[in-house]
Amino acid sequence: MKKQFCIWLSLLAVLALAACTNNASITPRTLSAAQDSAAQLLRLDYVSSTDNSARQYFVYLPAGYQQNSSKKWPVMLFLHGNGERGNGLDELDYTLIHGPLYEAWVQKRDLPFIIVVPQLQMFDMGKLPYIANRSPADIPKRLTDGVPPRPQMFASAKPITPAAAVNDMSTVPPLLPDGWERAEQDVLAMLQNVQANYNTDASRLYLTGISYGGFGSWFMASKHPQLFAAVAPVVGWGHPDLMAPIAKAKTPLWVFAAGRDSAINKDYFYPGIETLRQLGHSNVRFSMLEQAEHDAWRQVYAGDDLYSWLLAQQKPVADVAVTVFDQVHVLPMDSNQVLRNQRVLVQGDRIVAVGSAAKLAVPQGATVIDGAGRYLMPGLAEMHGHVPPLADFSGTPARYLDDVLTLYLAGGVTTVRGMLGHDKQLLLKDDIASGKRLGPTLYLAGPSFNQHTVTSTEQARERVRQHKQQGWDLLKIHPGLSLEHYQAIADEAKQQGIDFAGHVPEDVGIEQAILLGSRTIDHLDGYMAALGGFDKELTAADMAPLIALTKSNNIAVVPTQALWETIIGASDATQLQRYDELKYMPARVIAGWQRYVQQPGGAYYSGDTAALHAQNRQRLLRALNDADVTILMGTDAPQLYSVPGLSLRRELPKMAAAGMSNYDILRSGTVLVGEYFADKDHFGQVKAGQRADLLLVEGNPLDNLSVLYQPAGVMVRGQWLSRATLDSKLAEIAAARLAENQQ
Repeated sequence: MKKQFCIWLSLLAVLALAACTNNASITPRTLSAAQDSAAQLLRLDYVSSTDNSARQYFVYLPAGYQQNSSKKWPVMLFLHGNGERGNGLDELDYTLIHGPLYEAWVQKRDLPFIIVVPQLQMFDMGKLPYIANRSPADIPKRLTDGVPPRPQMFASAKPITPAAAVNDMSTVPPLLPDGWERAEQDVLAMLQNVQANYNTDASRLYLTGISYGGFGSWFMASKHPQLFAAVAPVVGWGHPDLMAPIAKAKTPLWVFAAGRDSAINKDYFYPGIETLRQLGHSNVRFSMLEQAEHDAWRQVYAGDDLYSWLLAQQKPVADVAVTVFDQVHVLPMDSNQVLRNQRVLVQGDRIVAVGSAAKLAVPQGATVIDGAGRYLMPGLAEMHGHVPPLADFSGTPARYLDDVLTLYLAGGVTTVRGMLGHDKQLLLKDDIASGKRLGPTLYLAGPSFNQHTVTSTEQARERVRQHKQQGWDLLKIHPGLSLEHYQAIADEAKQQGIDFAGHVPEDVGIEQAILLGSRTIDHLDGYMAALGGFDKELTAADMAPLIALTKSNNIAVVPTQALWETIIGASDATQLQRYDELKYMPARVIAGWQRYVQQPGGAYYSGDTAALHAQNRQRLLRALNDADVTILMGTDAPQLYSVPGLSLRRELPKMAAAGMSNYDILRSGTVLVGEYFADKDHFGQVKAGQRADLLLVEGNPLDNLSVLYQPAGVMVRGQWLSRATLDSKLAEIAAARLAENQQ
C-alpha cells in the first residue's frame, strides 16, 4: 500500500470560492433544473495523475446551497464498488446506481451534504463479466426498474459494539485488493478543489464506500487519519495492518457487514475491529446485518440513521497549525517549470493547497512566510547517508548524533536513506517521526551483510528475515560476499518484500548485482571494476552494454562522486582541509580523515591513476544520465570530508561537470527519490497531498545551484526552520566543537 499522511482540515473551509489548483481544472456542468433552490449535480473536469487522462467526477450540491451563501456544508466522499469502474466520462453515470448519490439525486432525498463521487479507473478489471457485459444504455433502466424496493429505515437501531461482537482473531483476512489506493492523489485533489471552491465545513468531512469502495475507505482513513471527521465502510473489511493510524487519530467509525454476503467473508471483519479495540479505540460501531446479502448498502443508505450519525461527528479544526508561503515562485518538480506568484498552504505535515496568490485565500490565524522574489522547491534527499548510533561511540561527543541530524537539515536535506544500521537506530527513526527529535525523515538499512556477518546460505536467509521482521527499510550490502550468499540474500529479500542495495562484492560482479535486483548501485565502483576504469580511458562502446543492462532492469545509481575522488586520491588534500564546514565536525573525526589523505592506501586508492579513475567516473555518470538511468543524489556523509547536508555543495558541482542539467540534478534529490519511496509516503514534489518537506531559496536553482547552499529556510514535515534558526543552530554546533577542542 502506498503510504502517505495528509491533513488539510481547518484551512480549506476559508479558502476563496475561486481558482482551481494546478492538480485539476474545474468546469461546472449543471444537470439540475435552473432554480437556485434546486439540488444540482455537477460534472467537474480533471486530469488523472495516474495516466494523464481527461476525466470527470460528480459533485452534488444540496437544495438550498445557492440560497444560503454563508452556510458551510458538510462534505461526504463516496467510493463506489468494483462494478462501477469506468472511463470517468460517459461511464461516470454508473456511480449513480448505488449509495448516497443514488439516494440524493435519483430518489430525491433531501440530504444536507455536498457529495463528492469519483470513478475508479479499470486498472485491468474490464474483463470481469459483470463489467464486460454492462452497457451505459442500461443505466436509466437500472436507476428505476433495476433497483428493488428499499426499506424505509435502517433496521438495526442498536449497533453491535466491538466489545460485544469481537473476540475472534483466527480468520486472517487477505490484504486489501488493488484499486482505490492507485487513485489516492486524484481523490485528494478532488477534495481540495471542492473545499477550495465551495462553501464547505472543514470540521465535517465524511468518508463512506461500498464493497471495493469500503476497502478504499479503510485505506484512505488509514493514510489520512486526521482528514476525516467520521468513516463508514460498508461491506468492505479493513486489514489489521491499517488500524494503528485510525486508532491513534480516534476517528469515529461505523462499520457494516452482511451475514449472508456471498462476495465477502463476514469473518474477515473481526480481526480489524478487534485490533482497533486492542489499540484502545472505543468510538467504533460494528453492525452485522445478519439477514442481508452483499447489497446491504441498500438498507444502510436508504434510512436516516447513518446520515444522522455522520452529522453528529465533528472534528476540531483549530488544533493543527497552518503555514502559508505567500507570493512565492514554485518549482513543483513534476515538470521543468516555475509557477510564478503562488501561495502554498501547509497544515500539519502535508501540503494542502497550491494556487495563484491572487485567488487562493490565506486562512485566518495562519503563519505567513514572505516568499516574494523567492523560490520554493521540495526538500532534498541524501540517498547514501549515515546516522550515528543513539549512544556515544568511538570517542565522539555525546551530542554528535543530534548535530548530524541538524547539519542535514541546515543543508536542505529533509530525507536520508541511512545506509548502515546500528542498535536502537529504529527508535531514533520513530522519535523523529513522532516529533520527539528534530531531524530529516529516515529510511534505514539494517546492519551490514558482508563476509563476516554471512557465512552460509541459510544464515543469509535468516538474517534477511530478521531484518524484515525488525522493521528495517532495506538491506545494506558490503564487499566480501560470495556469489552464492549474495544469491540467497537476493532470493530471500524478494520473498520477504524488502530491498537490498549498496556495494557490489567482487565475487558477484556488476552484471549479477543488476540481474539479481540490487535496488541501487552505490558509488559506481562495481562499474569501474568491471570496465577496467582504473587503467584505461573508458569509451562509449565500453560502457554501453552495462548501461543498457542497468536501464532495462530499472536499477538506480547513487554516484557519490566528490567522496570517491577523495577515496581514490584525486582530491587536493590541502584544499580539503580548508573546507569551512569542517568547523561543525568533532576533532577526532577530522583527525581520522586527515590521516587517510596524508597516508592513503585503502582498498580503493589508485595512486598515480587517480586522475584517470576520476575522469572515467565522470564519463560514466554522463553516459548513465544520457541514457536516462535513474540517478539519485547522495554523498555518503559523514565520511571523508563530506559533512552531512553541507556536502551537497561539493557533490552537485561534480554532477553538473558530468553534464547533468540543473533540472536533472534537482530531480535526483526530489521527485525521483519520492518515486523510489512511493510505497512509504508521498514527497518530492510541491503539490497537494505531499509531505511538507520544503526548501525556500533566494534565487532560481534551475539557473544557479549555489542558491541551495544558503537557504532562506527549511521546512521538514511541516516544521519551519528559518534562516535565523538555522544560523543559530549552526553557531551552537561550531561553538560546541571549539569548546571540545580546547578541553
